[in-house]
Amino acid sequence: MTAELTKILTNYAIFAVIWYVLQTFGYFRLLRKTPANKIFAFIPVVRELVMFKLVWKSKVAGIIWFVCAIGGLALFLVAASTGLQIIGWLGLVMMIASIVIHIKRSGKQSKAFNLSGGITTLLIFANPIGNIVIGMGQAEYKGAK
Repeated sequence: MTAELTKILTNYAIFAVIWYVLQTFGYFRLLRKTPANKIFAFIPVVRELVMFKLVWKSKVAGIIWFVCAIGGLALFLVAASTGLQIIGWLGLVMMIASIVIHIKRSGKQSKAFNLSGGITTLLIFANPIGNIVIGMGQAEYKGAK
C-alpha cells in the first residue's frame, strides 16, 4: 500500500468513527423521547429500522429501504466485477430509491416530532446534527403521521 493511499484510508476511518459517534449520540438522545429501547442507538442498521418503525405508519418501509440500499450496492459491485452494465444500472436505481426513501423518512421524522421543514433539511444533509438538535430540544414525540 502506498503512503498516499494509507493517508486517504486513515482520514476516511477517522471521519467514519466521528460520524458513528455523532450518530450514536444523536439517536440516543432522540430515542430517549420515544417508547423504543435506547440500546438500539448503538447498532447502526437496527437503529435505522427502529426509526422507520417509529416515524412511518408502514411496517415494511424500513425493510424496503434496507433491501434497496444493500441490494443496490451488491448489484453495483457485481456489475463492476463482471462488466454487465444492466446489473450496474439496476443497482444504481436501487441505491437512488434507497436515498429517496431515506429523504422521505427524514420528513416523516420531523412530522413525528411536530417540527418544520428546516429540521427535515438538516436531517437530510447532516443527520447526526439534526438528531442531536431534536434530541436535545423541546420537541416531543407525537408518533407516526
